[in-house]
Parts: sequence; structure tokens; C-alpha cells
Amino acid sequence: MKVNHPQIPTFLFALGIIFLMFSCEKTEELLPQQDTAVLNEEAQVNAAFDEADFFTLSAMQSNGLGLRTQLGLESDYCSTTKVDFYPNNKSIVINFGEGCTSPKGIKRKGKIMVYFSALSFESGTEITLAFDGYEVNGLKIQGRRKLIHRGFNADDKYFLFETVISDGKVTWPDGTFATMEGEYLKKLFLPNADRGFKLEVTGGAGGVTRLGIPFMSLIDQKLVFNQECTDKGNWIPSSGIVDLTLNSESKFRIDYGDGECDRIASVTHNEKTVTVKFD
Repeated sequence: MKVNHPQIPTFLFALGIIFLMFSCEKTEELLPQQDTAVLNEEAQVNAAFDEADFFTLSAMQSNGLGLRTQLGLESDYCSTTKVDFYPNNKSIVINFGEGCTSPKGIKRKGKIMVYFSALSFESGTEITLAFDGYEVNGLKIQGRRKLIHRGFNADDKYFLFETVISDGKVTWPDGTFATMEGEYLKKLFLPNADRGFKLEVTGGAGGVTRLGIPFMSLIDQKLVFNQECTDKGNWIPSSGIVDLTLNSESKFRIDYGDGECDRIASVTHNEKTVTVKFD
């Protein structure tokens, strides 16, 4: 059983992504076609918004705004992408122009506008994202995204962020759209002698799909992303459990396993479970 998903650049602070695009007969027996479409849509929406977090932190780091260089936040920019820093206005503009395809095959256009409350990356710094004609693989992204730096834990060596999305909206090429709001806590651990960076994510989101179905996605057990996996283009969580509810009654439990870079998860619905392998 294979699952196709969008390729996300190395370090997606995006950390809270559910990639569920099912394509085999066994899955269709477990998951009605409408539910499968909603799961696919929820993955696309999360990926599009979370990717913007990554670009923001990468741009701030490259302009010397305090993120530690050990993180190595490499961007998936096109060669024509412009990143302009305006210190007097405490802002950064990431401009993909009229459209380009990145080294990892992602098509983007438009601008991500980044505004921050301080020129130093200290605890309490707020980073606000806005979008100007921004599209990812044909999906138009709108809404407000805020990252709040909650400090650096010197003992366990991680940055803590609160991520809030409000008035989120994603529009497909056919004019249909989904809306969402959500909050996440994200711990970004510095690399050490045994591993690269590690990301842990808790929280959840809710909204209405483009089919008009209300949804709620809650992380029951923290999602973990490891650099050894993401460096290979694998942004499937290595472990963690997500509970997804559609229309207040149709429930799915997604278990990403015990820490392997195996691209495998189990999905339970109506007391039936299938194993899903992600492409």
C-alpha cells in the first residue's frame, strides 16, 4: 500500500503534518471515498501552512537574527527566489515571483511577508506571517500565521515555539476552499553527538474541508521528526499518534510507530486497522 505526499524541504517547522493519501483497494474498503478525500486534503492544507514556518526561520537565521547555526536550516528556494531583509521595519519578504520550481520539485509563486517584534531572537519574540498571492503547487494560501518563541531550554537544549494559525484558508484551482485554525507547541532540539536535530510536536487544529465537512485533528502522543529521516526527504513522523475526527462522528486514529524511518503508519477506523506505507 503506497501513499504519495508532497516533498517538504529539510526542516519543515512544520512541524504537525499528517500525510494520508490512500490509493489501494484495501484502504478504500476501510475508508469511504469521501473520507479518503478529506484525509488527503487535510495533509495538503497542513503541509502548505507549515512549510511557511520553515521558510521564515530559515530566512531569519540567514539574516543573523539569533537562531543557532548548528541547526543548518537549508532552504528549498528556487535560484530566482529573493529574500529581502528590512531591519528598520523589522520585516523580511520572501519573494518567489511569478512562479518557479524548487530543487525538490515544489512549484511556488507570490510572497511570504514576515514581521517580527524584535531584531534579536529572544524569548517572547513574536513572528507574524502574511501571504501576498502565495501559492504552493497550485494551492492559494491565505490567513495569519504566528510563531511565538517561548525560550531555549539549556538543560535539554531545545527551542520552544508556540504556533498559532487564524483565518487560515486554502483555495484549490477549481475554486473550492478549506478553512482552518489551530495551535501547536513545537520543541526543536539541537543536534548532538548521537543524532541530528529532532522536532517534537503537540497540539491540534480544526476547520471545515472543501467538501463542507467539519474536522478536528488532535495529536494524542507527540509527533517526532528526526533529521536522519528528513535529510532523505522523509517527512513522515517517526513516531506519535494523531486522532482525526470528521463531522463530529467519523474517527480515525493514525499511529506512526516507534521511531523508525520506515514511512509506515497504521490507521484505525471503526475498530478496523490497516497498515499504510508512504511513498
